[in-house]
Amino acid sequence: MLCQERIDARLSDAENLIRSGADIGDPHAFLRSLWMQVYEQAPMHLRSSVLRRLHALGRRMGINYEHGSATTIASS
Repeated sequence: MLCQERIDARLSDAENLIRSGADIGDPHAFLRSLWMQVYEQAPMHLRSSVLRRLHALGRRMGINYEHGSATTIASS
């Protein structure tokens, strides 16, 4: 199980990669990996905040990610 500090660090690293335009490869695979590394390892009481941050990352990349399925949303 991850502590709050580890969760924040991992998600902040991911946000910084996206914000800087780093090559993260397939955005769906990137979010799927974060889901498994962070959300699934987070304590239950922290999962809602992790979920909000994962969805925000998906929106920033132009995708709508739901664990188990992924769809692309149109870019404006």
